[in-house]
Amino acid sequence: MKTLEIGYSPCPNDTFIMAALAEGRIDTPLRFQPVLADVETLNVWAEKGRLPVTKLSFFALGHVLEGYGLLHTGAALGKGCGPLLIARPGTPPNRLESASVACPGKRTTAGLLLSLYLGREPVFRQMVYSEIMPSVERGECEFGLIIHESRFTYPAHGLEAVLDLGAWWEETTGCPIPLGGIAARRDLGPDAARLADQAIRASLLAARAGGDAISDYIRRHAQEMDPEVMRRHIDLYVNDYTLDLGTAGLAAVETLFERARAAGLLPADGRPIMACPL
Repeated sequence: MKTLEIGYSPCPNDTFIMAALAEGRIDTPLRFQPVLADVETLNVWAEKGRLPVTKLSFFALGHVLEGYGLLHTGAALGKGCGPLLIARPGTPPNRLESASVACPGKRTTAGLLLSLYLGREPVFRQMVYSEIMPSVERGECEFGLIIHESRFTYPAHGLEAVLDLGAWWEETTGCPIPLGGIAARRDLGPDAARLADQAIRASLLAARAGGDAISDYIRRHAQEMDPEVMRRHIDLYVNDYTLDLGTAGLAAVETLFERARAAGLLPADGRPIMACPL
């Protein structure tokens, strides 16, 4: 039985999807070894081709299409779930012209969306996403670009939302916002990629059938331990697109790539996005 490392974040949406697979409860011809890391670490590893199967930001995927193809299952994509730009109350929005922005990574889709919104790349200060709100709260950065469960907890830090980049994207494109997906290294071949896709889908279906969404596996890895926040996080980021990207989901990813390439933020690439047929 072949063993493949599979990378994903400790966020509740990823651990919800992967719990059954990680705990060996899925009947699959492949064996998977979980590797958990924050999203920007996974993005950097993808550029080096480190992991055979990995979660990564869609912006990062656009840079590594030579080596990776997208799977149909496991994407974080939808409506009302985009990144937020936050600041301390009273911060003038025009300060964005020169102020630093705490960002979870230059290869994150959040960073790309802010660059597309502004028409240029802002002054990013990269840090692990869990450090962004404390950094803005302390005044070390004037703005912060938040993702994941932070969108539920930023008011507790005395911060306010300046811009909803997901809403901006939906209004200007009509597409759901494509945040990240799971990709397989192309040297695995389409058959192995399809088996990985099927195993992840089975793991997600097992989680959905399990009743209580907040399992011990999710709790062990969550940055935000409040059960209600974890549940809201899963409800927002795990949806029908997660089970199957589908035509509309793929169109959203293609639109993101087209806009990034037009802005000079992604190289032109004619390779297919998907790793294998469904």
